[in-house]
Amino acid sequence: MAGLLKWAKSAVKRAPSPPRQYPNVKFPLINPSEKVEEENFGIERYYPARIGDVLSSRYQIVGKLGFGNSSTVWLARDLHAHRHVAVKIFTNDGQDTDEIAIYKHISQGNKSRLGYRYVRTALDSFELMNRGSKHPCLVHEPLWDSIRTLLERSGRDRLTEDLLRVNLQRLLLALDYLHTDRKLIHTDIKSDNILHLIEDTSILAASEEAEIAQPSPRKKAMDREIYVSRTLDMPESIGEPVLCDFGNAVYGTKLNDDDAYPDVYRCPEVMLHLPWSYSADIWNVGAMIWDIFEGKHLFSGQDPKRGRYTTRAHLTELISVLGPPPLELIKRGKRSAEWFDGDGKWLEPDENEPERLPLLPSSSLEAAEENLNGKDKELFLNFIKSMLQWEPEKRKTARELLNDRWLTRSQR
Repeated sequence: MAGLLKWAKSAVKRAPSPPRQYPNVKFPLINPSEKVEEENFGIERYYPARIGDVLSSRYQIVGKLGFGNSSTVWLARDLHAHRHVAVKIFTNDGQDTDEIAIYKHISQGNKSRLGYRYVRTALDSFELMNRGSKHPCLVHEPLWDSIRTLLERSGRDRLTEDLLRVNLQRLLLALDYLHTDRKLIHTDIKSDNILHLIEDTSILAASEEAEIAQPSPRKKAMDREIYVSRTLDMPESIGEPVLCDFGNAVYGTKLNDDDAYPDVYRCPEVMLHLPWSYSADIWNVGAMIWDIFEGKHLFSGQDPKRGRYTTRAHLTELISVLGPPPLELIKRGKRSAEWFDGDGKWLEPDENEPERLPLLPSSSLEAAEENLNGKDKELFLNFIKSMLQWEPEKRKTARELLNDRWLTRSQR
């Protein structure tokens, strides 16, 4: 009898929750002539999700968290597991396939590795249909704001030195897991893609209730309603950082020599068109640190003659700060002849090709770094220099960087 009662209680506990009923309340309507969020990327590509919908007979949408060029993200209640989740619904043009496969690959790794905690994982995946087109979906644990959004909401333009260390330690653990256990190269490491664990889940319930009390502004268009995303409340404490967004990740076990990475984070081998591997992520991290600690890009690649990014302008910045690249590296690059002669010298502008940019005056990382002094500055710049090496094989690995003297320096 005791065993039967225990089973009965367990069965009741596992029973799915009924979907929440949404009252027919008034909500702010947006002017029909105003474009809203994903509408700017071609609204017909997106699934027409609505708050209150139950997806895959399990996930009831309770709010909109965000959008991007290839997806919308919704806060949902998992009616089976009795918790909130984030559901990412992809557009119908096939931009999602690789990302879903990558998440499945990540889930097959060694979960006992410390870095696994700092890599976003998928809880589930399924497909939705609309007008004969498929919309693949991923289900994740909800996360709080990115590093970039955290800085914006707190009115700051940079992290403190101690916060930078904390974030980088977790990021490098995540990369060590990806590079060594999963053989993956992320290729898109930026402050927007580093989010935070939610320690106080009450902010999720609060967001759900806020959608009932004060419905989000929306616009009726075609076969759908287009919602304005709702920002989660600021938690009492910020959880640990998690590396997210694997839409551009590739396998390090195959040859990679195509163009990759956000412009300002492109490494020399990508610019010169050499094969690149895990060390390209390390360069990416070294350059990104400037954004979140110095409050500016270390390299922008902005060409004053064209008013936009160019590889030529980016290379002039690298040479100014790091000195000229080794001749051996230049000789290996398929695009090197566009910028260097056969002896590895920079092709300065002449009357036949005035569009060429001259080299910038010599500078240094020491001159660019403005927030530290003395030993702290010396150790920090040595840390950066171990990542920003012209030659990929000379950059430290994520695991080696975790033992760096600046990163392990005691917080004061």
